[in-house]
Amino acid sequence: MKILLIWVSCLMGLQSAAHAGPWPREEGHTFIAAGGNFLLSDGAELPVHYDPTLYVEYGLRPDLTVGLDFYSADKGRIYSAFSFAAIPANSPDADLKSMLSFGIGYRRNADDSEELLTRIGLSLGQSTPNGWLAFDGNITYDAIDQAFRPKADFTWGRSWSDRWTTTLQVQTGQGFSDDHYAKVSPTLIYTINERYRVNLGSVHALTGDRGSALKIETWLQF
Repeated sequence: MKILLIWVSCLMGLQSAAHAGPWPREEGHTFIAAGGNFLLSDGAELPVHYDPTLYVEYGLRPDLTVGLDFYSADKGRIYSAFSFAAIPANSPDADLKSMLSFGIGYRRNADDSEELLTRIGLSLGQSTPNGWLAFDGNITYDAIDQAFRPKADFTWGRSWSDRWTTTLQVQTGQGFSDDHYAKVSPTLIYTINERYRVNLGSVHALTGDRGSALKIETWLQF
């Protein structure tokens, strides 16, 4: 059933005001996203688990977006938090949008050790008829083991109406144990009004234990 949900969502096509993208937040506007996974498949632990997240963006200036990024990983044993700033990397009139981001973070590891993190990211985005394509990549530097760990997400989006949007995202990266992971995540987004959206989708691991789950996330903009 979970695999069927994935393929149905993929066939539906895909847009949204996705967070961590190449489009800056409007000055004085705030965006909040919170959610996680549920109904995990049997044995799903890595790289798919409950994975709760909280993400906040604020448009400080037209050319400066700041925010906070909280999430857990590694079967819920690792917790990370970042503060970040993002700036446009090219002309706002360019067809290919790009943003550079810089973040400082904190992580509590499974062995209860704590460490400071730094992160640099690049986001690229291109509008398409009724939708968009985006790339979001970053590299995190860990202070304790002095390692660089990359992450890259590829997103295709499509808006079907004022209410309905779909997205398909491929998520790749290097985990805390230096393992490499890949996941695919199709999502259906319903716009309640100009402030609220609800996202319902699924996530399936292409590596590790190849577990899957359904996911839900709410978006608030004001």
